[in-house]
Amino acid sequence: MIRVDFSVPVDFEAIPIGADFETTWTELNRRYARPSMTGDLDQQKLGQMARALHQVSCFLKEVGVVYAADCLHLFQGEPSLGSLAVAVVDFPYGGDAATAARGALQGVLESREPGWAGSLIDAPCGPAAVFTGGQGYTVSAEFSPNGEAVDVFTAQFHAMIPIPEVAGGEGRRMCLIAFSTPNVGHWDQCYAPVVAAVLRSLRFAEDGQRSPGPPVEGA
Repeated sequence: MIRVDFSVPVDFEAIPIGADFETTWTELNRRYARPSMTGDLDQQKLGQMARALHQVSCFLKEVGVVYAADCLHLFQGEPSLGSLAVAVVDFPYGGDAATAARGALQGVLESREPGWAGSLIDAPCGPAAVFTGGQGYTVSAEFSPNGEAVDVFTAQFHAMIPIPEVAGGEGRRMCLIAFSTPNVGHWDQCYAPVVAAVLRSLRFAEDGQRSPGPPVEGA
């Protein structure tokens, strides 16, 4: 088992991974019961959201996500939303992490639409392939504020980091980081520093061992 440690961004709240429906229902009620949430709760819509969150929570566990979180806050007087996920997946790459990162960079860029950019960086945890671009989604009518389907464009950041053998990666495990925000104009000043801090603090260790480097908060 590989442990992934990193500094959890301020204002981000963890999303339960592999949770049962009761847990997701409790989590949604906790969030929507805050004083900052105005108006009466729509129990029917809240139930739909709880069922959707339960499905997402189970899916995240199935695909290897070890930490997921979102934030809803004010940035320069505007509501701002961001989401973060960190996963560990099977990815046989041999014994050379730098070569694996270069291959990931080339393969991902070839599969993405125009407008995506990527580069290789030497993060404290090892070589990493990082990508920035945009992705469109459609919010279904049942979750849209106006009851109609809405198209949303998001700014995205992805990183692929081969997990070193000394941390139990054995040349076959990859750490994935994914971040997105519909507030594209907030990326440079608000969210780019967030993902940079996550990458700088990222450490790997076999479960039961202390990760190298300074202590950080874990997922």
